Amino acid sequence: MQHDELMSLKETGQKGDFLLPYVVNKTVMPDYYTTFPMHWHDEMEIVFVEEGEFIECVDFEDYHLKKGDIALVNPSVLHSFRQFENKRTVFRSIIFNMNLLTGNSTDACSIKYFVPFTENGYISPIVISPDNPSYPAILDRVKNMITVYGEKGDCFEIRLKAEVYGLFYILFKDVFVNEYGDSTIRDITTRNIKVIIDYINENYMNNITIDELAETVNLSKHYFMRFFKKYMGMTCIEYINDYRLNIASNMLLTTRVQITEVAASIGITNLSYFNRIFKKKFHMTPKEYRYSISNR
Repeated sequence: MQHDELMSLKETGQKGDFLLPYVVNKTVMPDYYTTFPMHWHDEMEIVFVEEGEFIECVDFEDYHLKKGDIALVNPSVLHSFRQFENKRTVFRSIIFNMNLLTGNSTDACSIKYFVPFTENGYISPIVISPDNPSYPAILDRVKNMITVYGEKGDCFEIRLKAEVYGLFYILFKDVFVNEYGDSTIRDITTRNIKVIIDYINENYMNNITIDELAETVNLSKHYFMRFFKKYMGMTCIEYINDYRLNIASNMLLTTRVQITEVAASIGITNLSYFNRIFKKKFHMTPKEYRYSISNR
């Protein structure tokens, strides 16, 4: 697969549909997972912390999010999550495609604001905390975006777009800064990380070797391993296992597929190895995990 083809791949997962490319997900740590590995998608993501605290890594920087904080993860930006000091955390992720606001139009809003925004023409904070002067107005919009989507009342699609537009009105007026920065080195690093992640996303069910991953970004095996550990904070094998185990935990939670089949579906044929790495991550066996979650 060519570099350009790899770069065009999106992270898999439900993010609404063609008619309404918008979804709100609820995450509870550690019930769902304790870490979610580095990934990216074309959609905008807004995270609202309802309870607890956790660490979000955005573009290789760690941010300690606490109750009430709102995080803005712009389209195509690398990010990950991990639990903080074994604390229980609940947060909502609002994920939507910017086409929800722009469609195919070329009006003043698109040309002046949204197109430059998607092309990184605006600098925005990652975390908006309660001490930010614009926080009350932003929080009001974010809560409405969650509520309207959850209730799905009459004409909710119109109300939903109105709330999203209202949020961006505040962001463009009071929060975003219109200026370009020199980030050539980081752009190259981000591009390479995305290629690697895309390859793993597409091939996690197969036997992935370090050699083939290094080849996707034209690096030597030795340099690739150092590069990956430096920017991802873990070895490549640890990342692949973490990615696979998040998929496996979701299968255990949402299906009745046999544990051996769950392991095989993520590319692990050795059941004892699967049990061992699963227990290391979730502090219980796959069987215990399925039972504990189903009985909550």
